Amino acid sequence: MVTLFTILMACGAAPEELTDDSLPEMAPSALLTRMSLDLRGRRPSPDELARVEADPAALDALLDEMMADPAFGGQVRALFSEIYRTQTESYYVSANSYGITDSAAFLAAVGDEPLRILSTVAEEDLPWTTLVTADWTMANEVLAQAWPLDYSGEGWQKAQYNDGRPAAGILSTNAMWWRYVSTDFNANRARANAVSRIFLCNDYLSRPIDFDRNVNLLDQEAVEEALQTNPACVNCHQSLDPLASYFWGFYYYNYTDADEARVYHPERELLYRTYTGIAPSYFGEPGYTLEDLGRQLAGDNRYVECAVEQVYEGLLRRDSALADQDSLTAHREAFLAGDLTLRSLIRSVVNDPYYRAGDTDDAGAIPKKMVTPALLASQIEALTGYRMSLYGFDLMTTDTYGLRTLAGGADGFNVTKSATSPNTTLVLVQERLAEAAAWYAVSRDLAGPVGEGQLLTVDPAATPDTDRAAMVAQIQALHRLIFGTTVAADGEEVTANLTLWTDLYSVERDPIDAWAGLVAVLLRDPDLLFY
Repeated sequence: MVTLFTILMACGAAPEELTDDSLPEMAPSALLTRMSLDLRGRRPSPDELARVEADPAALDALLDEMMADPAFGGQVRALFSEIYRTQTESYYVSANSYGITDSAAFLAAVGDEPLRILSTVAEEDLPWTTLVTADWTMANEVLAQAWPLDYSGEGWQKAQYNDGRPAAGILSTNAMWWRYVSTDFNANRARANAVSRIFLCNDYLSRPIDFDRNVNLLDQEAVEEALQTNPACVNCHQSLDPLASYFWGFYYYNYTDADEARVYHPERELLYRTYTGIAPSYFGEPGYTLEDLGRQLAGDNRYVECAVEQVYEGLLRRDSALADQDSLTAHREAFLAGDLTLRSLIRSVVNDPYYRAGDTDDAGAIPKKMVTPALLASQIEALTGYRMSLYGFDLMTTDTYGLRTLAGGADGFNVTKSATSPNTTLVLVQERLAEAAAWYAVSRDLAGPVGEGQLLTVDPAATPDTDRAAMVAQIQALHRLIFGTTVAADGEEVTANLTLWTDLYSVERDPIDAWAGLVAVLLRDPDLLFY
């Protein structure tokens, strides 16, 4: 195990002087842990660790198994959640507007709609272009109650809107345009920029602007004229405004009107004539509907290159740099050769030397990655079965009642990227989560049949005095489960843990108290934050 201070010192940008040939490679078991957390949201099992320790080549087979795991889709959604930023709790209409009493379920379902399309594309090995060309969306019972959908079955299923909207995958979803709204003066420009940022990695808001201070920003007519004639404005708006004209079918006169906001309005598609006078087009190529826009995006080389950049940066948890261009090119070729399936791209990135690089004590070491709040929660849930929630809200992935931003996460509005180094509130959140999860798991396991617990299999009556061997074996098993490490029976970890257990037991003479305190300490270890 490492100290938090050591990790803090290691958390920095990857040094430019390192090359592929000089990168320190992770130990096979550490790489297995990284892959398992990234692709399944949980730590590897002792059996999987044993496979890799016996034969490091087993990592290749395990990679395929991880991408076939039912948890893979959830990790794909987590990977892209900070890009789409739809998992929010702020919409103009509420669950009650549709007769839905479970507000938490409604907000979660709305935010998940675009990401569910994305994870379905990944799980079914569909080409990446399906994201913007599909004639289906993803819905569950909650969305089916609120929106005009042809839906059958239970849980998340493919469904189709039945209000005549164009078929353009994510571009045709309610959730996307409930998240990215527009006023009549903005004329869908924010929506156009969202499409450009998400699918082309081109954020107009990140461009430097040399603005003419003589333009009166309080005069709407003056601003509109500047957008078409002022060189500082035309530079962006000559491509942004035609893109914005595709979205008038999702324009709502009253965003708080639940009936108006639930349906697409084809009769409004020509409102660009009234508001901007600029016809829809995609970087000079004319179009008419969102279906045309989806086809145009799918045919743009930047669409593929952007996906490669997003997966690369998401799995490495850092921005790409000029030195990464050779890697990005190689991954793009693997993506194309794999028929644009996300698994082919992920497989290529996971085999990248930068992904497999381990931290060392040498100057310029590659730092470990820090978990997101969702990943911290999912790995502890896998270990203990506990998920922290309140009133139906998952406290690690929401902010109204939850702790997402306090735990270093992004809410998509005020914070758009998860933290890459720890802060005080993250450590406090980890402490509370560890304590709650430990009490839950220990109380459950020690109340059940001996040897059948998920985390603890020890006899509750065992103490270091009455059955030291059983206590040592349980502590060794905990370290193997939680950290993926093997500790010696007479090692310092076991000695320290037995001492702590004894001290805690002496207070109340209650094995549940003692084991819960010990497990909480283990779950608070910095090794649960970095991988």
